[in-house]
Amino acid sequence: MEGYPTGPNGSHPGAGLPRRRALGLLAAALVAGRSSGLATRPAAAATAGTGAAPAVLRTAKVYPGLYELVVSRTTGLVHVAATGPRGGSAARILGLDPQSLDVRSQIDLGDEPAFGLGLNDATGLVYTSNTRSGTVSAIDLKAGKVVATVSPGEGGHPRQVLVDEAANRVYASNFGARGKPSAVWIIDGATNTLAGTITEGLAESGITGLALDRGGNRLFATSLTSNEVVEISLADNRVVRRFPSGGEGPINLAFDAAGQRLFVANQKSNAVAVLDAAKGAVVKSLPTGEGPLGIGLNPANGLLYVACRRSGTVNLFDSREMSLLASLETGTHPNTVAFDPRSGLAYVTNKAQSGGRGAPPVDDPDGDTVSIIRA
Repeated sequence: MEGYPTGPNGSHPGAGLPRRRALGLLAAALVAGRSSGLATRPAAAATAGTGAAPAVLRTAKVYPGLYELVVSRTTGLVHVAATGPRGGSAARILGLDPQSLDVRSQIDLGDEPAFGLGLNDATGLVYTSNTRSGTVSAIDLKAGKVVATVSPGEGGHPRQVLVDEAANRVYASNFGARGKPSAVWIIDGATNTLAGTITEGLAESGITGLALDRGGNRLFATSLTSNEVVEISLADNRVVRRFPSGGEGPINLAFDAAGQRLFVANQKSNAVAVLDAAKGAVVKSLPTGEGPLGIGLNPANGLLYVACRRSGTVNLFDSREMSLLASLETGTHPNTVAFDPRSGLAYVTNKAQSGGRGAPPVDDPDGDTVSIIRA
């Protein structure tokens, strides 16, 4: 979902190719078994739990304009949002085989691309943030069609979509743009209609990432413009607290229910801040690669994944020990990480280098790819 500061889904328009040191590339190539230029680059059988060191198992070229991805137990596929070739009307949601990364399904979205994805596996619906039109759509993955589009009428810049599967509720962050305020939209998953809008206390806050504390009946959100974390009570849908994000450029965050901690990706600080959720105080700062962006916490094993856009790496941390386990090169601009709790495998989208406005597309063999990580 993303980058710094506020391109589609938070993309970073000025980012160039990641910094690659020759020795680092050689080591990564030996570990991952990657061979530049191949459509699919296998490194090992895609299995987890072998006790081996974390590694990139496979990287595959998929489709232009990749953004967020989710892993579905309902379809058994990894679904990824893609805007399609620049200047075209061929946006899609692709369903990838979780082992080979071959395309098994596709949902054509035409000129209405999805950027963020939020999955409700219980209903088989994926919810998309449609940044260009300022809407959120509900898409039936098995039927392959849009079943509803929610338009709060505020416009702006919808970004992250977060699904509370147990409650069948959907939350979408709206960064706000062109005079539109920041907001969090609440969608009733049973009717796929707008159930509420939270704006008070969020105006001009540049809300980006969302994390749910179901036990505490609250949301946490990152405020990119004020370098804060905002706590929202879901009992009455209002902001109850704000506290520093522990760095500059907070873009995404994850909540650890067991430890009652927040992990905040601060892009400009090149670090993840570990915060005490009760006190709002910094517990520790974890240095990362350049431009930490996508962040995901697997509660089953405590592994924290951080996609670092500008360095082209995904950092793996032991969230309980707060220690770095590995830094893996996956592609040009790692964007979003999702994991499969059943297999233990993680998946990352790697955006391609941009040639800039008005420039022809860049031939980037390490962009528009998806990688599989064994932890």
